[in-house]
Amino acid sequence: MKEPKIARIQMAFLGIVALLIGIVCMLNVTLVYRLSPITSISESATTGNKAGMLLPFALGCMVTYCIAYTGYCLSERIVVRGIAVGFTIVAMQVCDSRYISESRVGLLGLSPPVSNIVHSIGALIGFGLMFIWIFFFFTKTNQVTPTPRKILRNRIYMVCSGIMLAGIMLIAVNMFTYMGDYLIFIAEEFLLIPAGIAVLIKSGAVLRDK
Repeated sequence: MKEPKIARIQMAFLGIVALLIGIVCMLNVTLVYRLSPITSISESATTGNKAGMLLPFALGCMVTYCIAYTGYCLSERIVVRGIAVGFTIVAMQVCDSRYISESRVGLLGLSPPVSNIVHSIGALIGFGLMFIWIFFFFTKTNQVTPTPRKILRNRIYMVCSGIMLAGIMLIAVNMFTYMGDYLIFIAEEFLLIPAGIAVLIKSGAVLRDK
């Protein structure tokens, strides 16, 4: 079923934000505020009143999009609303970081280690459901014989989904064992960039089916 025009516009917006959020957060922290290199995109939200508001703002935009998303079926809308819940949790509770000096952080007032766990769970919910959204819903078609363009798009969705799954696994592993300073940054890019590409293609902004 063809998505409504408003849904395609919403998708294009989300795709652009997903592609830019990691790069913009890193540049903002390192070039604008001259802070030491951070180990993850999420850590940019722990730098107080400096760069700290950029990531929550971007997450807020993504949550707003997910809540407003019209979609084309009830099950898809439920999945996208779930993505909004996950990203809301991420924005509410920051990850543990060298920049945190408070004993209680986030809207729930949790200790930094507990906040880090809640933050990671929110990320797994948000990105896990985004993986499901792309893997299962983007590849659907009502065409008896898919066009060559649709076949190409589905192949791209599958590749993006595979990369996202690797990113989800890296985040899950890092919750239990330390695997290097920049593992989470790599995992976040494995999630955001493929998701942004897939969503932009699904919106019709790129490789629109003829």
